Amino acid sequence: MSRDRFPALDRRSFLTAALTATAATTLAGVAAPAARAAAPAASPASWPTQPVRLVVPFPPGGGTDLLARALADRLSKLYPQPFVVENRPGAGAAVGTDYVAKSTDGHTFLFASSNHVTVPALSTAVRYDIFKDFKSVVLVADQASVLAVDPELPGKDAAEVLAHIKANPGKYNYGTAGIGSGQHLSTAFLQQLTGIDIVHVPLKGQGEIISELLGKRIQAGFLVLSTALPYFRSGQIRPLAVALPERSPFAPEIPTFGEAGLKDFAARSWLGLLAPAATPTAVVDRLHADIVGFAKDKDYVAITEKAGMALVNEGPAAFDAEIAAGYAQWKQVIQTAGIKPS
Repeated sequence: MSRDRFPALDRRSFLTAALTATAATTLAGVAAPAARAAAPAASPASWPTQPVRLVVPFPPGGGTDLLARALADRLSKLYPQPFVVENRPGAGAAVGTDYVAKSTDGHTFLFASSNHVTVPALSTAVRYDIFKDFKSVVLVADQASVLAVDPELPGKDAAEVLAHIKANPGKYNYGTAGIGSGQHLSTAFLQQLTGIDIVHVPLKGQGEIISELLGKRIQAGFLVLSTALPYFRSGQIRPLAVALPERSPFAPEIPTFGEAGLKDFAARSWLGLLAPAATPTAVVDRLHADIVGFAKDKDYVAITEKAGMALVNEGPAAFDAEIAAGYAQWKQVIQTAGIKPS
């Protein structure tokens, strides 16, 4: 990638536009295909009349799966029917997402991560529309992402380390979970804002990124805070900046990108619940209220904190705006960087 600085991409403008787009999307949803507009089998008053499925479009064991299971356990105690997690991984989450988009039983929901917006921004091959085929229920939590580097890189802070990398184009490598992954897009965005020229090394996930950093075969990579924190605390890997508006309460010693002079950098990693578009608003509102109420459950909060998640519990309107803003942001990053699906 060229070392010339790209025009700054201001995410605040995406959020402003998203609030307008949300209203337009709601109207557009009226024109959804009849098969997806079919009324759920149960009325809101009697819902649920059968087990409720929370589809996680990833394999078991990850952060999305963990939080979905914590929610399912607590929701099962509030309703006359159980809530069960069903893992449907594949195609970067597109398999499970498409399954829920086509569901008409009124008892199937999607527990998604922020790649809900990056996958369709990257590929036109997906068979669902994230705006027309889904209704936001609640944006449950944020999961902090941290730019991590080899401790031997020169510089006392993020600004100096990035300046050093910029002064040495093509000399250093960064690892990701693959082309189009969150780490790849976040670094592409960082390149566009700073003009650094750093070599992409696609890997298989967080574990391999950490292994390659420890082995000094790569010098940088974005890591989930909860996964990487022991390596940060031991000094084996150095955290430069956290991709949050404010410092994480789980690692307040790590500065934000804004503090490093990159106020336009945003790479929000969220987890949230979505419903098929035809789901009654009364059901959505009821679920939203119940999930927000779990913030008072000490055991539930302890699970999220152990996983490095910060509960936000943003409602449907704010979640709609986040989805619209995220899609617009990553679509522009992808187009500017010329990233193609692998």
